[in-house]
Amino acid sequence: MDRLLDLFSRKKVLRMRVLILFLILIYIPMALYMYFVYTKTVNVVKEEKIKAVNQILIKTSQSIDLTLTGIEEGAYEIASQNGIRKGLQDFQGLPDNAQEKILHFIKEKFQNLKTENPYIYQFLCITEEGIVISSSEDLTINMDHFIKSDIYKAMSGSRENLFWWYIPASPVFQSTHMGEKLFFLAQKIRPVWEEGNVGYLFTFINIEGFKALYRDASFGITGGLDIYDDNKKLALSQSDYTISKDLFDLLVRGEKFYKMREISMNNNQFLVGIAPLNTVGWYLKAIVPKKELTETIEINLKKSFWLIAFISIFLTLWIVIEVIILSRVVTEKEMAHYRLVLSEEMNEKLRMYKHDFMNHLQIIRGLIELEYSDKALEYLKMVAKEGMVLRSKYEIGIAELESTIFTAISKAREKNIDVEIDCIKLSENLPVKVYDLTKILSNLIKNAMYALENSEDEDKKLKIKIYEELDDYVFEVTNNVPLIPEDIRDKIFKKGFTTKGQEGNGLGLYIVKKMVRKNNGTIELKVDKEGNHFIVRFPLSFR
Repeated sequence: MDRLLDLFSRKKVLRMRVLILFLILIYIPMALYMYFVYTKTVNVVKEEKIKAVNQILIKTSQSIDLTLTGIEEGAYEIASQNGIRKGLQDFQGLPDNAQEKILHFIKEKFQNLKTENPYIYQFLCITEEGIVISSSEDLTINMDHFIKSDIYKAMSGSRENLFWWYIPASPVFQSTHMGEKLFFLAQKIRPVWEEGNVGYLFTFINIEGFKALYRDASFGITGGLDIYDDNKKLALSQSDYTISKDLFDLLVRGEKFYKMREISMNNNQFLVGIAPLNTVGWYLKAIVPKKELTETIEINLKKSFWLIAFISIFLTLWIVIEVIILSRVVTEKEMAHYRLVLSEEMNEKLRMYKHDFMNHLQIIRGLIELEYSDKALEYLKMVAKEGMVLRSKYEIGIAELESTIFTAISKAREKNIDVEIDCIKLSENLPVKVYDLTKILSNLIKNAMYALENSEDEDKKLKIKIYEELDDYVFEVTNNVPLIPEDIRDKIFKKGFTTKGQEGNGLGLYIVKKMVRKNNGTIELKVDKEGNHFIVRFPLSFR
């Protein structure tokens, strides 16, 4: 080391200073570029992760809502069947064999729905006369406790037909397998052509099966999804974090739904998002520590940059040592010529090193490819080569509808289908339930997409229009090909009718028509040279 210092001090001071300055001028831009790549990559990954979490929140809330709606529809199928209503209404006056047939029929209906819907645990029906019908001998009801319970008081004193309950196990319902909490749908059974009630139907939910709807949603290492009830109390939890009631109330009151927002809690930064579960009036909360979104990529980038730094230092020392050794060998007579040769060699080696350094930056991208999903990788490649692609957003004012239409646009483009959107911004006070409207539009768009995908025409167009006409909100979905034949247009909304062969069940448009009528709307089909127009109207004045 002393000899090296002596060489630097006595003979090669000027050369070494020039060399060091030259290396600094090379490495400072490289270091800045490395910092830029690091910052840009982390920010891109963070933004992509936040978008992914937003989508998971939206899709999971939709999945839970669809599941709960399916349970409501199954229970409604039993409670609204005229045969069951009439049978329970006249039960006391029927002979024993007729009573047995009614009980057998109801239990058979219970069993069929349990088989069709894995989220249903048990059914239980009780008449106003105290007759109990259960889908399982394991499930019973204590009538004395039931008459005195808040459940009976709430149902008998309300004009509503449906009630969702999530309560601790009580003496009212007795079972050895239902756990510490009960999650069930209570529904009134109305008499035929009369006012009042003939009984109550209770549909108990398999809580563990229900949790599976969102258990596997990925939100970092410790983040996750929680469900809050209509009183904004934690009901079903998956994550390791809770938020204050004030913050939860603020998000709900401001209807800041479906978008992750950054908050500070316990000196840490978190991303929190809320989505309404419209079927039961509950809320789905997603929470994840902000650092967990980019923690893995930051670790991998730092490892890569340390490797590059080590290679850089090694090459620098190699150049310095080579210069010193060569300077010791040459004579003063050859120094002038050697200065020129050395300078050329040094420049060439530095250019080679810079080239190698850029190759290492490409290796960084390869390392990222080994750690992340294909979608994230393709996105990062696209950012590196072509820049961010801005996605169009159609401002409708209703997040659920914007999500539905955006999904349709994405799928249509994948299938080479042209999409035209003409939408007004809707009021928050719609004359129709947002969930019902979303389901109506989803079914109409799905049918239109199916028809276009299976058409042999090259010119395929999907049109979605939302506008006001007179005193109505109008929602119109049009596919230009193939035109629906005239002889089946009157059958298109009938239950069981389908043009999809074995792929269809004939329930899509039938359910749409029921939901439209349920919300006091109308639906019609018009066919002209522009295509098939499915037009849904809801009166503005109805509340």
